[in-house]
Amino acid sequence: MKQVLAVALSGGVDSTVAALLLREQWPAMVGATHYIWPNSRCCSLPIFKRAEYLTRLLSIPYFVLNLEEAFRARVVDDFVSSYLHGATPNPCVRCNEHIRFTLFYDELRAKLAAEKILSPDQELLFATGHYVRVARMEEGLFLKKGRDPEKDQSYMLYRLPKSVLGRLVFPLGDLLKDEVKAIARERNFSVAEEEESQDACFVEGRYPDFIAGRTGRKAGNQPGKIVDRQGRIRGEHRGFLHYTIGQRQGLGLSDGPWYVTGIISETNTVTVGRREELGRTRFRAGELNWFIPPPVRPVTVQVKIRYRSTEVCGTVRPETDGTVGVELETPEAVTPGQSAVFYRDDLVLGGGIILRPDPPFSSSSARRR
Repeated sequence: MKQVLAVALSGGVDSTVAALLLREQWPAMVGATHYIWPNSRCCSLPIFKRAEYLTRLLSIPYFVLNLEEAFRARVVDDFVSSYLHGATPNPCVRCNEHIRFTLFYDELRAKLAAEKILSPDQELLFATGHYVRVARMEEGLFLKKGRDPEKDQSYMLYRLPKSVLGRLVFPLGDLLKDEVKAIARERNFSVAEEEESQDACFVEGRYPDFIAGRTGRKAGNQPGKIVDRQGRIRGEHRGFLHYTIGQRQGLGLSDGPWYVTGIISETNTVTVGRREELGRTRFRAGELNWFIPPPVRPVTVQVKIRYRSTEVCGTVRPETDGTVGVELETPEAVTPGQSAVFYRDDLVLGGGIILRPDPPFSSSSARRR
């Protein structure tokens, strides 16, 4: 079957180098960028100009697709709702699941068909500059970690439907970040020297201010109690939106150090504990996505509970309600709203969203020390 390759362009060094490498192999190729949020780092005019310049240099068509409405509904609203419920979400995971690798692909395919660039007998493949690979195993296709352990992005893509893996191309999966930058420098692209942002691309300023602006109210920004595990009041916080699990700075408590161990949005309460109280070995995960058949008995895996964390050994046990119980061999600062991704060596087996634990006490039990 004839194939057309679409490469997603963000204006950064990774997608730039991905396009440069792919153009040497693909005669039928297009570039595309999605517009998802006004005045954001990922959708600024310089980004589009860079991408357009690159496509002119490569002599390929370039398209910009407006997906703002869908992004707001599937990513931004989820981000705001999760924070208001005391969780710490990862919007990049949601964007990859609902927008970048699915809706963007579908809309681009329709656009290319309308422009007579993609015929009914042609297959559209989709490439990005992510540091990840696709592996073909006896059980089918799997996501596989990128070669560069510092840049591996398999954690961010674990929610992709297994059905889309066959159309994905990741030219940077076998490269180190330093090698990618070297290629950009050799081709005289200044993006090789730019710093990468780790924050949500659509948020300018502080998260609490963004959420207040979206909701038009002060939920999560009101002062409340800081309590320890026994429910004793240790101080007052300025709004639970300003805190996340594991946080030590900015608590303003005596007799420290204290660490945030929980957020109870229903009672506007932040719980704290000592460092040894921060770690948990058991939690539950829901909204599961699997690249293997969903387990019916306990499975031993390596577990990663946040993007930059180190994997730990653990056991995943299926529950009757469709969630899984996860037991870690070593305690970790588990954060509700983040993802728990399960690995077997370099392969992604699946994962899910970390669920909130039951509160350790009721609001009425909080008492002065």
